[in-house]
Amino acid sequence: MKTTLKKMNYHLLEYSELKQEAKDRRIKKYYVMRKAELVYLLSMKQLPEKYIVEKKTIGELKSEARARGLPQIYLLHRQALVDLLYPHLRKADTEKKNEYHNCTEKHDNPKSHNT
Repeated sequence: MKTTLKKMNYHLLEYSELKQEAKDRRIKKYYVMRKAELVYLLSMKQLPEKYIVEKKTIGELKSEARARGLPQIYLLHRQALVDLLYPHLRKADTEKKNEYHNCTEKHDNPKSHNT
């Protein structure tokens, strides 16, 4: 028996319905996303790797690390395991934060106004 997925038009759903759909799919931090972000993520066939990794439990991460032969993983907390297993995700996050930080450091001098 084949199961067919209905292609939903997420643009027609209310914001609260989008949030519920994201919650059902276990998308992390769905509650702080804007409607456009939710529509974009829910419309994808497969979530980006970042979101897939966020869903993994610490047990799943430890099993993956053991399968790769990494030593002393029992000493590591969740974020350290993620950084070890997926270093490219950490690099992308750092670059994004640096880009945001560089934009916020720019200040325009206020124009003098005659009062």
